[in-house]
Amino acid sequence: MSTQTPSLVSRAFHVLRKRGPRSLAKHAWWYAVGALTALWWQLRYDIDVGTGLEAAVSDERPVFADLFANLRRDDVFYDVGAHVGIFTRPVAAYLTEGTVVAFEPGDGASQLRTSTGERSNVILSETAISQQAGDGYHSHQGRVGLLGNSDAAGFETVDARDILDDETIPLPTVVKIDVFGAELDVVKALEELLAREECRLVYLEAHLPTTFQRKRPDDVFEDYLDAWSLTDLVRVFYGAGFEVEPIYLRRDTHDVFLKAYKADAE
Repeated sequence: MSTQTPSLVSRAFHVLRKRGPRSLAKHAWWYAVGALTALWWQLRYDIDVGTGLEAAVSDERPVFADLFANLRRDDVFYDVGAHVGIFTRPVAAYLTEGTVVAFEPGDGASQLRTSTGERSNVILSETAISQQAGDGYHSHQGRVGLLGNSDAAGFETVDARDILDDETIPLPTVVKIDVFGAELDVVKALEELLAREECRLVYLEAHLPTTFQRKRPDDVFEDYLDAWSLTDLVRVFYGAGFEVEPIYLRRDTHDVFLKAYKADAE
């Protein structure tokens, strides 16, 4: 716990200075609930507090809660856009009989490799999934996707169809996608894998091209989806046999998290 203290204290001072005491109180409450959540995850899912705390105090806690409630010990979990492994690490801890395949071509790959090096059930692929091999993805503050700085060097992408022919990588049953604006490209690329009967669950964070240009409307999910034309994305999921529902709206950036699931999956 001591390794977390400096960063938490530093963050508290930052919030107090930039947003004031009221915002600090809200953050303190969020962290307190997160700490209790991490303890619950340890009791319920055998995920030690040290591994689960980062996820529990993140602004994606509702997504984690839903994910853990639906995971099975023998799942194959694809973490597409794993970054530094905030999903990879706790999921790998839970999957005592399963595997995590983490796709991350950016700066987070080295940290991810270090933090998961002792876990035999983690496969790290330092590539980005796309509809074709190339270098069309770029980074912004360490995140890799189509919203990155196009003037920077591109990152290697792999044609998702090659995964079907790679016997060293198991095929997914659960997928998480966080690809910084490349959502439609990645979902289309994975369509053949998603349509497999074994693949039953997908969590996707939808970033929009206007993320860094203007404030987006904080509206109900249905209006949000209509306003930002995510129809094509949802249509791919429907074609692969999924039902789709929004499960969380991040308040600061208004990124929407979608859950796609197969209703008849056992």
